[in-house]
Amino acid sequence: MKERINWIDWAKAFCMTVVVFCHLPQQEDTFHLQFLASVILSTFFFISGYLKKEELSVKESAKKYGYALLIPYLLYNALYYPYWLAKFYIEHDSITLSDAIKPITGTLLGQLNSSFSCELNGVTWFLIALFMMHLLTDVLNRYRHGQKVMLIISIITMILYGANKYYHYAPYITYHGFIRCLCFFFLGNVSHQWEHLKTLNLAKDLAIGITTLSTCLILFYWHINEDIFPLHIALYYVVNLISVIAFIHLAKALNSIKCQLITLISIGTMLIFGLHRMMIGIIDFGIEKTLHHPNIIYDWSACLMIALTIELVLLPLIIYRRRWPILFGKAARKVPSILA
Repeated sequence: MKERINWIDWAKAFCMTVVVFCHLPQQEDTFHLQFLASVILSTFFFISGYLKKEELSVKESAKKYGYALLIPYLLYNALYYPYWLAKFYIEHDSITLSDAIKPITGTLLGQLNSSFSCELNGVTWFLIALFMMHLLTDVLNRYRHGQKVMLIISIITMILYGANKYYHYAPYITYHGFIRCLCFFFLGNVSHQWEHLKTLNLAKDLAIGITTLSTCLILFYWHINEDIFPLHIALYYVVNLISVIAFIHLAKALNSIKCQLITLISIGTMLIFGLHRMMIGIIDFGIEKTLHHPNIIYDWSACLMIALTIELVLLPLIIYRRRWPILFGKAARKVPSILA
């Protein structure tokens, strides 16, 4: 069994909690929500790229990550489908065959919204995006100038992201997420190859983390102003890059603190990602019906408590993950026969 890297567990647990937090219904124009929603996925994808070590052939990569990412993608959407049907029926008082087929089509097309399809478990777009990123990285890492090509592709995707945000030429969540986050996955993978982030120094990591986070927050004030759109997009990537540095170094500063809860949340990232939107919907429905208050909005403290509660509720599934490894993108372990 590979030894876990404690600071990565801290970073993943923090990112996962923030993702759940941001998906809860709350006032959308608050500075903290805009900031967290804008930057948190960059650290997630950076860590995914950093943890990628093998250089696989295209066939090996497609097989490995197809099982680890695409099968869980289909599974989490299948688990979400009964909830979607019930929610649609409650909201519309009826459901047709065409209505029921749209989310299935949307799932098969990667959460595509169109006249004939719609999102099902929309947050699972990241599994498809990760699959494509792993595949592309394995292809490029096999070539001498692969890292230079990564840089060129990163610049292209940054431009495509800015153009998509301005012109809305492809309102497709998986494409949008892919072009938005690919450069950070590449950056994480290159950082691993160059053996960056290997050393730990509490004082240095804490100083870098606090300094870069403060800088990031200041720059974000300029970023959210879209009057000069090219500057807005350029600052988006500057802010996200600095936020990655900040969160990574703050996580490294916590490396000496071992916490089983943090480790379990890190291990259960895929499970929490796959189930939390459904759990949020059920919680919202229950509270709205109990309080007779439609379209409930939570304050930040309630959002934090609900996010942590969702993670705690899922802990038993994470603790006993060997019983259902497919939920975590893992193959079932073969139990050796006593007669062998």
